[in-house]
Amino acid sequence: MEKVFIAIAIAAPTLLSASAGTPNELDFSHISAMLIVFSFFLLVVIALLLIFREVICWYFKINKIDKQQQEILRLLKELKAKEK
Repeated sequence: MEKVFIAIAIAAPTLLSASAGTPNELDFSHISAMLIVFSFFLLVVIALLLIFREVICWYFKINKIDKQQQEILRLLKELKAKEK
């Protein structure tokens, strides 16, 4: 996400200075086209992350870690109940 902000910060002055009119006028057609492309790209990336979430969780063993933590919690609760 940080790289995206850096890319926008670098590209924004270039887009603003590339106006075809007089120096006092800004041409926002380039900026709007860039924002549309960026928005589409961002939506595609988010959609892919949501689609491949299960694969990512499997790869980093997040599902397995979650099950182990739930089992540890269950055992600790049983141990605490036996102590009372």
